[in-house]
Amino acid sequence: MRKWTALAIVSAFVMSMVLVGALPASAHHSFTAFWFMDRMNTIEGTVVELKIVNPHPTLTVEVTDAKGQKATWTITARATATALVKGGWTPDTLPAGTRVKVEGAPSRREGTKALAAGAITRLTDGKMLSFGGVGDIAAGE
Repeated sequence: MRKWTALAIVSAFVMSMVLVGALPASAHHSFTAFWFMDRMNTIEGTVVELKIVNPHPTLTVEVTDAKGQKATWTITARATATALVKGGWTPDTLPAGTRVKVEGAPSRREGTKALAAGAITRLTDGKMLSFGGVGDIAAGE
């Protein structure tokens, strides 16, 4: 009888692992846990680097304040890299040196210079691009 009980426990465990593995990967976390999604901040600066990687691409922007002090901001996309690539994004969409205005939700970690971006405006041509969360993510290149 013990043999059947152990077999039933192992079977139940294996089945539960199979079911957990079948859950959608898109539910890996909530943006509201890391970002104040009910607030919006705006920064202007110069693109240092665009990384189109999963799960969320990042944009590094150098911002100069009114006193001339430079700070590096990290912008996290609300879209996945896969979605941006399907929308036509490439590293040339926002090359280093491009002036941008970024609107996004601020980090919940106090003192962090980071935003969960939605809208990015290329100041060179005025084109608004979506980094996820707002509008169409098509780069329109």
